[in-house]
Amino acid sequence: MRIASIPRAVVALVIGATLVQPWAQAQTDPTRPQLAPKVIVLTAFPPEWHAWSTQQAYHYRTLRIRGLIKPLLCDRRDVCVTESGEGEMNAAITVTRLVTAPLLDVNRTIFIRSGIAGGVDAKRSALGSVYINSWIVSWAFGHHYLGARRTLAWAPPGCANYAPAGLCSEYTRDTEENLAYRVNPQLLRVALTASAGVHLHNSAAARKLDAKFAIDEQPRVGVGATITGDDFWIGRQNQAIAQRIVRLYTHGAARYRDTAMEDLGDIAALARFGLARHYLSIRGISDIDIPPPGVTQAAVWKSGDIYTSRLAEQNAMIVTRAVIDAVLKQTHRG
Repeated sequence: MRIASIPRAVVALVIGATLVQPWAQAQTDPTRPQLAPKVIVLTAFPPEWHAWSTQQAYHYRTLRIRGLIKPLLCDRRDVCVTESGEGEMNAAITVTRLVTAPLLDVNRTIFIRSGIAGGVDAKRSALGSVYINSWIVSWAFGHHYLGARRTLAWAPPGCANYAPAGLCSEYTRDTEENLAYRVNPQLLRVALTASAGVHLHNSAAARKLDAKFAIDEQPRVGVGATITGDDFWIGRQNQAIAQRIVRLYTHGAARYRDTAMEDLGDIAALARFGLARHYLSIRGISDIDIPPPGVTQAAVWKSGDIYTSRLAEQNAMIVTRAVIDAVLKQTHRG
């Protein structure tokens, strides 16, 4: 996938030049930030965290910030990583703490959520594929209900509940219910351009599952919408609900391609501080949101989801690293 490059000046406006106070000076003045990270990578749980924290480069500088589950580990380029914990609440708490921590100046920081996600059985969505998401959408605020027949009945929200008169098309930007956020298109273009030439890994286990789902067996980098929810679900009926929620909340601009538990918390917290345009979501596909042919939903609930999580983590990290390099290059030029 290749897209036209955008003017450097435009990217500079988005990313900006990160100015860091000299380290010695910052230590002697606790009232001033010690670090202005260029990038902060957000991981959710131990396997994602370990993929980054075991890299020696990220032990150049360690900041222990009250309220974080894990310390902020940074390399010489002022690229940092931490673990938020799983779910929207943990993600929002972590991001809020990063934004408000006196030790940090994040006004020009790019926040990247990097980890695994559930995927769909679309033809070109092989396990291990990576999505750089264009929209972050809420599953919980999708307003789906359990009907009288004990089946899920989906109901769209009334426009009047979320927008002033005449502004129905903008109701997803409502601040009382975090329904959906569009990722900054300029930053998204930088990420997609950076990832166009990356080589993604594959595995025999992933190819075997791909064949069962009758989808392509070669992982790719794609773009789509991610839907965030803290409950675990599987099945064609729930998939259809997710597709309808995404279609409505993005005004038909995006298609549902992956689902995870943190992204909405990330970007909603950033939005409160005017930093939503500084966010990227990069997700590797570890499982599919319907059972394989011949397997019941009950069987999946009993045994757990069928994962290729290590491959998904690896490929998400490959793409995230390429995006970080592009962000740093644009920052330096800007």
